[in-house]
Amino acid sequence: MTRISFLNGKFLPHQECFVHIEDRGFQFADGAYEVTLFKNGKLIDSLAHMQRFMRSLSELKIEHNFTIEQLQKIQIELFAKNNIVNNATCYIQITRGLANRIPNFPKNIEPTISATVSKFSPISVEDFNNGFTVITHEDIRWKRCDIKTVNLLASTIINQKAKDSGFHDAIMIRDGVVTEATFANVFIIDGNNNLVTHPADNNILCGITRNRLIEIAYKIGIKVIEKKFTVLEMMQARELFLSSSSLIIRPVFNVDGKEISYNKNGDKLKYTRILADAYQKFIDG
Repeated sequence: MTRISFLNGKFLPHQECFVHIEDRGFQFADGAYEVTLFKNGKLIDSLAHMQRFMRSLSELKIEHNFTIEQLQKIQIELFAKNNIVNNATCYIQITRGLANRIPNFPKNIEPTISATVSKFSPISVEDFNNGFTVITHEDIRWKRCDIKTVNLLASTIINQKAKDSGFHDAIMIRDGVVTEATFANVFIIDGNNNLVTHPADNNILCGITRNRLIEIAYKIGIKVIEKKFTVLEMMQARELFLSSSSLIIRPVFNVDGKEISYNKNGDKLKYTRILADAYQKFIDG
């Protein structure tokens, strides 16, 4: 079957989707994007994703006339045209559009909108139980990480460095504080069984799955603390995991080649598993 993607109002064969050489996204990374999980025939937390998308576009001052409902319809129709009903994501992107290359925002141009869908394999039970490995790395990104911009080069460089070193990912550090992973938020379970994560400020992307896990934790009686924490606090945590729309929850057992403390304390996945199971029930519901 031919893969179908979406570009500027048209559903086209994927290999026919092209943008102009002077599109601002190509020359300036001047655009925003979202990735939404598709499970059991439905978009997961679609409204929250599209609201964040609108915020990113607003922060970048990209003018457009798209509504949340239109963007949701595009995604649903794209899955249908590709005969996908489960275990997939939709990547949707809007750039400022086509204009002569100038170092400011051109006026009165049409934004470029594109969307693709991709299947993926959920994390296996074996991989979940075995956990993942990360390095720590200086957070070299800009200071507006709250905007989900298409400028992903810094995160990609760090992610590649982790993989070249034999690790799965990297957790970034800014001024001694854990911010997030290259494409995911970071959570720990502290010594008092609290769920701790970095506050939603300009140094991290406020993840949709992050927010949903916080809501779920409150509902099932796990105390949540949004605060800055150090690498030492992370290494002394009982549990450590990453979250994103495509990862969902990924346990981490090893940081910079060292096991974090909970590996020595028996039930190393107690709260991570509780949250993962609760999130799965949310999806199924």
